[in-house]
Amino acid sequence: MLATARHLYNNNASPSDSHTFRPEFSYLRATFEGRTVFLVLGYVDPHPEGPTEVWYSASGETVRLRHGRLVATAGLTTDWRAVRLVNAPAWPSATAAESTTTATTRFQRERDMMPGYRFGIRDDIEQRQIAPPTDSMLAGRPASSLRWIEERSSTRPASASLPPARFGLAQVGDKLEAVYSEQCLSRDLCLSFERWNPSVPANVAPTSAAGS
Repeated sequence: MLATARHLYNNNASPSDSHTFRPEFSYLRATFEGRTVFLVLGYVDPHPEGPTEVWYSASGETVRLRHGRLVATAGLTTDWRAVRLVNAPAWPSATAAESTTTATTRFQRERDMMPGYRFGIRDDIEQRQIAPPTDSMLAGRPASSLRWIEERSSTRPASASLPPARFGLAQVGDKLEAVYSEQCLSRDLCLSFERWNPSVPANVAPTSAAGS
C-alpha cells in the first residue's frame, strides 16, 4: 500500500489535481510539521476496542486511528508506538440532543513514545461537547456542520503533557463518526486529520504534496 501511495503522487503531482485521486481509495487530509499531506487507507485492522484504520502517506508516514483517535504512528519526528485506552466513551448517538451543559466524561490513556522510548505515560482525560471552533484546519466543510468534542488531559509525567484535542463529528448512517480531528503527539507536534472527498478541491499548493 505504501507503494500505491507513492504511485498516486508520482512526478511531484499536486494532490489538488483531480487525476491524482482514485475513486477506489479512501483519503485523509492531514496537516503537520508545516505540510499538508494526503494519506491513503491501507487496511482496517480488527481490534476488540473497535476497528483500527491504517493510513499511509507517500513519504512513508503511517497513522493508526480507532474511532478517530490516534492509537499509533510511525515515521514522524515524535511517534506513539502504542496506546492503551481505558473506559474510552463512544461518541454520542446521532439522535442524542447536543449538550448545553459543561458535563464531562472521564477516561484514561497510556501511551509509549519515541524517541527515547518513554513507556507508560498516563493521561487522565476529560471529554466534553463544545461549540464549533472558528480556528480549525477544516478545508472541505464548515465547522458549523459538525458536532464538536474536546478532550483535555492531565498527564503523568507532566513533562509529557499535551494540548487539548478536538473532534468534529458527522452523522454517518444512524451514528456519529469523527470525520475531523486535531490531536497532538507532543507539545510541539500537532496534527489535523480530515476525511477527504476527492471531488472537493484540495486548495493545496503543489509544494505541499505528499512525498514532496
